[in-house]
Order: sequence, then structure tokens, then C-alpha cells
Amino acid sequence: MNEVLTSQAAMQVSSGAIGGMIFSMVVSILGPVLLLIVWRLKKKCNLIPAVAGAVTFIVAALILEDIPKYFLFSGTNGVSEYILNHAWAYALTGALLAGIFEECGRFITFRWFLGNHTAKETAITYGIGHGGIECILLLGVGMISNLSLAFAINSGALTTLIGQLPADQAAAYELIAANLSASTFSLFLWSVWERIFALLFHIALSVLVFAAAQDKSRIYLFPLAILLHAGLDIFAALYQFGVIGLPVTELLITVLSIACAFFAFRLYRRIGADSDSQAI
Repeated sequence: MNEVLTSQAAMQVSSGAIGGMIFSMVVSILGPVLLLIVWRLKKKCNLIPAVAGAVTFIVAALILEDIPKYFLFSGTNGVSEYILNHAWAYALTGALLAGIFEECGRFITFRWFLGNHTAKETAITYGIGHGGIECILLLGVGMISNLSLAFAINSGALTTLIGQLPADQAAAYELIAANLSASTFSLFLWSVWERIFALLFHIALSVLVFAAAQDKSRIYLFPLAILLHAGLDIFAALYQFGVIGLPVTELLITVLSIACAFFAFRLYRRIGADSDSQAI
């Protein structure tokens, strides 16, 4: 036990890693906010779709999606045990859940809650809200938590806490401490890079789903958005399972995001919805 505590005491999170956390936190929180402000000033658009996008992400991805995830990833039944022990099942299940819940939420919001917002700018505004809140909650809040733990590690407070915890909880904190101590500034740059293109991806999918909700002849774009979303998340799931490395994962996410954005941009220019919107 003393050897373990000595090892923990020797752990230190480098100043470079802490700088990376701070940089990631600032970019992930201020970035979406500044983007929305610039878009608002440029287009004089209504901000209600951005709020709707943020709420939709929270409800669809963080609340409703967790219901099937509880049963499929709990490891307490035969199905979940199979999923957790097979990379293809893990990646496909998680990716499809994300695609189905988020894109269905997006479609429902556009069709029924934003039915009066027919200006095509609504799609972009919504996308900034949906992708922006994801960026803030997943990366920004995550970095705040990481910074708290990093300072606790460097001050020795975490070592004291671990010594007072049950074995299973202590092991979990030891793993977190080890990962943070081994982290570098460049590691957190990857997180920022991913969030930038994830936000671009969410804006692109919002254009697709908006077009599907507004025009019945484009309804095929709705299932396409589900498949594209699932396709992107498969890369992240395979990385989590250790099948592919971080650089390959980020490259694949970047390429797919740019391709979707290019397609969405061409579609956006063809949308014939009334471009007038009421500013608040």
C-alpha cells in the first residue's frame, strides 16, 4: 500500500498538459458562443433555433439515448456482454444509437417545434446550437473536471483522497491520475481539432434534416443524415475500443465532416425557403 501511495505521490501533471486543458476549455466554450454571435450579426437571424438545437441535443443525446444504452452497455446481460466484448458490435450499436436519437430529435424539432421558422438560416442557427452545446458540455465541462483533478494530483490532495476510498473507487481514480499525468499539450489539441469538425458536421447535418423536414421530395435526406451520423461515430467507437489510433480517427472524422459540409453547402444554396427571419 505504501508503494502505491508513493507512486501516486510521484505523479505530476505537466504544465504543458495543464495549458492544453485550459486552451481546450476556452476554445470549446467561447468558440460556439462567438460563432453564434457572428452568425447573428451577419444574418440578423432569430436565435430561437439555436436554443432549440441545444435543448434537443440535451434531451435526445444525454437523456433519451441513455435509456437503451443502460441495457445495451451495462454488462449485466448476455446481449450487453456480447456488445462489450466485440468491437464491431460495440461500434455499430453506439453509432446507430447516436445517429437515430440525435437525427430523430433534429427532425422532430424542425418539423413540429420550429415549423414557423422556414428561413434556411434556421438550419445553420440550429446546427450551431446543437453542435455548440455538445462542444461545451463534452469538452468544455470535461476540461474543467480534468483541471480540478490535475491540481488535486499536483498538490497531493488526490493521493490523500485515494488512500481513504474503497479499493474499486481508488483504482478508478488511480487510472485517471495516471492518464492525466501521462498527457501532453498536443493530446488536448486533438480534442479541439475534433470538436471543430464535429461542430461543422452538426451544422451540415442540420441543413440536410432541415431540407427533409421542409420539403417532402427531400425526405430521403433524413435517413441519410442518420447513416452519416452513425458513420462518423463508428470511428470514435473503434478508437475507444482500441481498434484504430487517434491520428487515424481524427483524419477520418475530418474527411467525412468536410465532405458532408461540402454537400450541405451546395444543398443550402438550392433551398428555396423564404430567407426572411424575425430577429429577436
